[in-house]
Amino acid sequence: MPTLNRSIASLTLASVCSLATGQDAIVVTTLNDVTDFAGARQVADLPGADGLVSFREAVTAANNTAGPDTIHFAISQDQWWLVSTYALLRLEDGVFVLTDDETTIDFSTQTDFTGDTNPDGMEVGIYGLEANGWGTPAIIIQASNCVIRGMGPVHQRGASVSVWSGNNNRFVGNVTGSIQLNPYPGTTSGNIIGGIEPGEANDLNSVQILCGANDNTVIGNRVDTVSVTGSRYCAAGNEYPLRNRIGGSEPGDRNVINDFGNYGHEGFPQGQGVRVHYARETLIEGNYIGVTADGMSRHIQRGTAGIRVADAVDTTIRDNLIAGIRVVGVNHYAGQVFGQAIDITALDEDNSNIVIENNLIGTDATGMNPITTRAGIVIQPLIFSRTISDVRIGSPDGSAGNTIAFTELDGIRIASQGQSIEITGNDIHSNGGLGIDLLPISGGGGAPGGVTPNDAGDLDQGANSLQNFPTIDTATTDGLTASISGTLSSLPGRDYRIEFFASPEADPSGHGEGQRFLGSTDVITDATGDAGFDATLPADMIGDGWVATSTATDLAMAETSEFGPALGFAIQAGCPADLNADGLLDFFDLSMFLNAFTSGDPAGDFDGNGMHDFFDISGFLNAFTAGCP
Repeated sequence: MPTLNRSIASLTLASVCSLATGQDAIVVTTLNDVTDFAGARQVADLPGADGLVSFREAVTAANNTAGPDTIHFAISQDQWWLVSTYALLRLEDGVFVLTDDETTIDFSTQTDFTGDTNPDGMEVGIYGLEANGWGTPAIIIQASNCVIRGMGPVHQRGASVSVWSGNNNRFVGNVTGSIQLNPYPGTTSGNIIGGIEPGEANDLNSVQILCGANDNTVIGNRVDTVSVTGSRYCAAGNEYPLRNRIGGSEPGDRNVINDFGNYGHEGFPQGQGVRVHYARETLIEGNYIGVTADGMSRHIQRGTAGIRVADAVDTTIRDNLIAGIRVVGVNHYAGQVFGQAIDITALDEDNSNIVIENNLIGTDATGMNPITTRAGIVIQPLIFSRTISDVRIGSPDGSAGNTIAFTELDGIRIASQGQSIEITGNDIHSNGGLGIDLLPISGGGGAPGGVTPNDAGDLDQGANSLQNFPTIDTATTDGLTASISGTLSSLPGRDYRIEFFASPEADPSGHGEGQRFLGSTDVITDATGDAGFDATLPADMIGDGWVATSTATDLAMAETSEFGPALGFAIQAGCPADLNADGLLDFFDLSMFLNAFTSGDPAGDFDGNGMHDFFDISGFLNAFTAGCP
């Protein structure tokens, strides 16, 4: 079998070259969409009468030849048209359909023939010249274990590649439009778009994961928008895409999702970075959404939501950076400002079982500096008859709390149909509206919001049943711990978790916010619905002017209140090393500390950080030598 000879100027090139592995590669040598080879139209029958191999011939030969195949490219630059930096294959005779398992189409091999002609990376794209071909894919895959590598732009078609059947296909190093998993009415699974190794990331306009596409992964890419979308009208049993993952727990899994959205009818902005609609068990983890690749500034986009979850069940949003979501309308919407970091809504189905944890919302990657964002988390059905329920924002122990900060409007806003929304262990601060805003039924989704006053008996209705907030009566700190006491008046005979927060200043409303989560205590209301609380919590570095705030969560319903009124901390000099509280610092205090430290007793955790370490010893000795006032 002849091998590729670059010195043959006429490009009467060999149709097949031998790879180091012994596997043969089919080499595409013409841009034209022709088929002129005969016989069984297998690899051995290439090339045809013209002495060249078209991409359609290469795909046909692979489909008709048993075993793995690889398609390479070596197209002379004197054939290139429309653009001078890369080759554009002509598509004139219908979609290219790949049905051969274990086929690799490596568009990047064109560089081996002509050199690196394009600083943007891609060397071969596709141009649709077929009449009425708009909206249809350029390449359809009906096979398993295939690889598409290095594909360039696709013009005048729909998706660049669409998987209609088969499993475990890979898409790496492509700089193109849309990669689509669309197996209607069947299924496809195990496909991976992107990767963590050098050269595996794709740069895409969109990823679409549709009905019947289950257990697929999107990692390590730069992409405008990712959509996981099912439909009640899909084949029975395949209505919902299942268990798809966008991102992952390792830094290399991160997708950078930006440049999404557009202006729609009459200038109304629309679009999301990640859209989950009518799907099940979707994981969105570790991504940068709405920001630059370094996570330090806003990236321009026109979309109204970083993540939108609608009509879905069992969605997890974890460890993402979501910021810069702010867009101003044009035309008839000129001057109106839109944007929500996370938008939870419902239209055709109730939306439930959502976990939102450990995200940075409204900040840069350090969590310390603002990136302009219109609103934080908005939970609001589009149809009044639909509900959103069983949502957890944060974690009770604070280990997976979100930072929600610097937004122009509310940190968290919940419409009246939002029920069983647990907001726990988060750091919420510096937002232009309330930290948590629960809307009453009368207000609906469009109410201006604001603090909802407590009511006697806690019988009013609205978001989270308008759970009453606690009232703090005293708040003191000695620099290491905080003592906070107060009352909650709510439903009788119920279990509640009271969470405590500290902030450098009170919200302008006088309620909240909660910049630092301090901890919590549980209470049970009496027959009249009242309960008192008195908690001592680790609270180092609380200074003059700081305030204490609190929330209440009905543990039976998992419904959290707005922030209660803020109260300034009273600073007490104290004598923290006086462990036996006798007013003296002596051998007995030292002995008590050493015994507690070596035994792991909580009293030995002097700085209250949950660990027994050098800092506890240093802190105790400093306090001991400083003496008592």
